[in-house]
Amino acid sequence: MPCRNARPFLKKAVESVLQHQECLELLVADGESTDGSLEDLENWRKHDSRIRIVSRSDSGPANALNQAFRAARGTLIGWLNADDLYPKGALSRGVAALDAHPEWLMLYGEGDKFNNARGLQQRYPTLPPSAGMEGFRSHCFICQPAVLFRRSMGVLLGPFDERWKTSFDADYWLRAFEAFPHRIGYIPHIQGRIRLHEDTITNTQRSRVALEATELIARHFGSAPATRLHNLGLELQLGLAETKPGQSQAELLREMADQAELWLDPKALESFRHVWKLNDEHQGTLNAPNSPTQSKPEPEQRFALQLLQALHPQFHPSAPGAPLERETRWKQLIANNQQRYGLLNKDETSASAKPVTTGFQPRRSHRPFGVNLIGHGFEVFGIGEDIRMAARALQAADVPCCVIHHPAGNGAACTDRSLEPLLCSDPNGGPYAFNLVCMAAPIQARWLLQEGFDPLRERYTIAAWPWETRQWPKVWEPLLEVVNELWPSSTFTAQALQAPAAQANVPLQVMPMSAEIPEPDRFCSPSTRHPTRDHLGLPSDAVVFVYSFDLNSTAIRKNPMAALESFQQAFPLPQLLSSKGLSPNTHPLSERVALLIKTFPPRNVNPEWNWLQLRAQEDPRIHVLEAHLERDALLAMFGCCDAFLSLHRSEGFGRGMAEALQLGLDVIATEYGGNTDFCDGPLSHPVRCKEVPIPRGAYPCADGHCWGEPDLDHAAQLMQEVAERRQKLINDPDAAAADISRDPSVLATYRKRFALATVGARYKTRLEELWNRLA
Repeated sequence: MPCRNARPFLKKAVESVLQHQECLELLVADGESTDGSLEDLENWRKHDSRIRIVSRSDSGPANALNQAFRAARGTLIGWLNADDLYPKGALSRGVAALDAHPEWLMLYGEGDKFNNARGLQQRYPTLPPSAGMEGFRSHCFICQPAVLFRRSMGVLLGPFDERWKTSFDADYWLRAFEAFPHRIGYIPHIQGRIRLHEDTITNTQRSRVALEATELIARHFGSAPATRLHNLGLELQLGLAETKPGQSQAELLREMADQAELWLDPKALESFRHVWKLNDEHQGTLNAPNSPTQSKPEPEQRFALQLLQALHPQFHPSAPGAPLERETRWKQLIANNQQRYGLLNKDETSASAKPVTTGFQPRRSHRPFGVNLIGHGFEVFGIGEDIRMAARALQAADVPCCVIHHPAGNGAACTDRSLEPLLCSDPNGGPYAFNLVCMAAPIQARWLLQEGFDPLRERYTIAAWPWETRQWPKVWEPLLEVVNELWPSSTFTAQALQAPAAQANVPLQVMPMSAEIPEPDRFCSPSTRHPTRDHLGLPSDAVVFVYSFDLNSTAIRKNPMAALESFQQAFPLPQLLSSKGLSPNTHPLSERVALLIKTFPPRNVNPEWNWLQLRAQEDPRIHVLEAHLERDALLAMFGCCDAFLSLHRSEGFGRGMAEALQLGLDVIATEYGGNTDFCDGPLSHPVRCKEVPIPRGAYPCADGHCWGEPDLDHAAQLMQEVAERRQKLINDPDAAAADISRDPSVLATYRKRFALATVGARYKTRLEELWNRLA
């Protein structure tokens, strides 16, 4: 454990090591600390002889580690910085895995980054060993405290290279992968935790970290991409990195580019200088780049900003993703699209021509009463279901409607053709007086850029945009210019839209969506439950928890690993407890429960999903299903289960939970997001949560926003309570008939709330108000 003036964090770090019986020696290499760390270590050594202290000056972390490794006596070696932590069971799991795989010289596991003061927690971007050396081109994918290796590997590789002051660990991993590509193992558990605070090397030396990492990659691969320098530019913009006194941000990047010239791919260097305008000697403060290396959701931000520029070429956006050469790009965009978007009269082609009225005024037109629904009519995923339910609700209320289909372009199966009879393919838009947009805001921008503004003219446009935080992204605010009213599906989303809508003078009405299930009892009757369980391979006499989500919707928000973790915490198995370093106390129902996690097949490799699958393979009670299911098959899957488990960090609406309640399932869900509007009554079990900041870059357009981190201890307690009640129902048919999950009045209340007739009547009332007012 290298240590220098780490007293605020040292005690926790030392305790996290000594809690493991597998630790035979904790050798602390103290670099002559002056904050009392050394005195604390001396006191702790009196109570635990496993602590050894080597206190002498060093030339940096790599030198300190080399001194410690030379003095170490164990055959297995790990290292933990004095501000980081080992989770319970980390060393137990590591030692067991190396014993089981004598061919492995080194192993690593998952890791996370945390900041207790801010409540921040984020998974480290770990990749499996199959990523190989190529995986390091983009980032160092091994979390340093998650590593355990044999002393023999250290002997074969040699010491840490002390020339590297910040990248010595990444260099060591690269050397290990180069020398022993098939002798490196991985275990799918969190093996190390990195503490984020202001005094870490990464925080205090960001320029040096970026430069060293670039040079390191070039030395191993011949040349390096400019990714790390681009990231430094973004950190400068966000105030996370600092310049030298008197130095401008652009001057620092220019200096970095000059120093990295020998290591960067020539095209990458040229692109970097162009993106950040480093060839402009007068450039001081950085403008936001228009860079292909920017983190997601750059394309969606670009759509929204381009739409803004098309409507208001005088507007100067400053949000990340805005084009760099603003004036030139705006003029070119308008010149190329002025007639297509109908912004100028066709005979006005001069540069001085002014935009004409776009025709979005809220007034009665010659068009008949009815709704043009705009969205993903055929795709099988959440937002596609939104437009289908909206169409059925309008039909239930006898409101004429048609559907303008805009492909989602997200790889979702286009197999639900139920709205095909309502399809309108007129490029000028739908025939009715009202538009109802059932798409995400940036996708509406994309649609308008592709189709132009004709579909909005002489129509009153209502947007039902989904969103999942309490703040509306500023980069999307310009889209309020092209809608006349907002219909958020939950009070949660309405709170995010309230301030920008008021500023834009756009009316807002909370309009909960329909989630009606036709003939719901057929999906949860015994005649359906038993064959469905057989088909899915679920035990007939177990209490089954289910979580269904769209992996392509963003796994970090849906948080499926929390479902697995809370399930295993509530119903531990002896072999799983020992791997976590916990005492072997099991729950009486541990062998009589199951967890089903269902998602669509992932379109791309998803390391977090791969991690969950590997964890599920360790537990025979956990079933993972990757499939595109027809709607009836999905509802039958829900109906054969006992409880729906959603430990999400946020939801805009929460359709799965709404459907589960109507089928009589207990719903255990995070008390955060749109689901709080309806997760009430006897079948709802809210899970406490703590509002925490969203990690930077973790969710589209949500930097600086917050969401809810569920309390897994509380979730486990609720799962136990539900399982105990449900198990009694399995054993006692008379009790089952009288249970609240079969109470007709309870089910009727849930079903009425989401009924097509209920939602359709709400739609119709508002539309008629508008129709009369627009007269």
